[in-house]
Amino acid sequence: MNFNDFIELLVVASVAIGFLTTYLMLNKIWSRKSDENVANSVSVFASLLGIASTLPFLIKYGLLDGEYKGAAKAVVSIFSSALFLLIGSGYWVRNKSKRESLWSKFKKAIKLEGHEAGDLVKALLLPAGADKMLIILRQLALIDNRIDEREFEFIDTFAKFWNIPFDRDSLEGELAASSVESGYIELRFSVADYLNIEPPVEQSSHLRDVLNALAASDKEVSDEESFILKEINSMLDAYASNELSQDQFEVAIAPQDSDQEDLLKKLLPELIASEINGGKGYVVGTYFSYDFAQMVSKKYRSLNLFTAIDTLHAESAE
Repeated sequence: MNFNDFIELLVVASVAIGFLTTYLMLNKIWSRKSDENVANSVSVFASLLGIASTLPFLIKYGLLDGEYKGAAKAVVSIFSSALFLLIGSGYWVRNKSKRESLWSKFKKAIKLEGHEAGDLVKALLLPAGADKMLIILRQLALIDNRIDEREFEFIDTFAKFWNIPFDRDSLEGELAASSVESGYIELRFSVADYLNIEPPVEQSSHLRDVLNALAASDKEVSDEESFILKEINSMLDAYASNELSQDQFEVAIAPQDSDQEDLLKKLLPELIASEINGGKGYVVGTYFSYDFAQMVSKKYRSLNLFTAIDTLHAESAE
């Protein structure tokens, strides 16, 4: 067998593999062709482009060159794209409320894909956790129960850049929806939720700068903003440095009787009892700011629960 014969054999094998590959792809989706979700997942535009880009090869190989192996592969590709076009158009999807023509289904599929065309691009351009960062910005702006126009414009700049819905009415509707203390806890939870997705360190550092700039955007950093920034700045710093370089404060509750035990389990069912200073207790949370830990502690003391704050020094905090 010479070199040309060997290449010819590879070409035949390639055509055969093309047939097999097409069959396996179609076989996988064929039994689900009447599922609307499956139909919506198939790109009509991609199928049309597949047909349009393969037709010139079919004409060249089949009509001009008489190269039937290449023509056969082009036919298989066009056939496959045509079937995917029908599936993506919803040809086999039955509408129980009314009968639709293939043309109506095709137009509906084109319209749907037009709306979704930018989804991947948006996903690639959006920073990790953009939606979570916008929530954090909103909550910080609301922490002192007032909205300055400069704060709104500051947040609106990010919302527009990230293409996330945001308007003044929805922001004002959240004013006074909860107490200041609840706002502190919710904002800290949102920052922890953001850090749980493990964003790039540089991005978390930029978020810290943005939060401080937002607080100062109205030319006055309120007491509420200063209070919460002390806690969340430390959270972001610890994440960026990947080490605990400052003391932390652990809030623990020690129920004094079965009634308090039941109350605590009702309030925080996820807590697990542990041994604390020789007795039984529950760790509510660990915080960077002593003032924040005190605020959490007072919340539970108001329910007549015995609460203590323990200092975890930096060298032993890990």
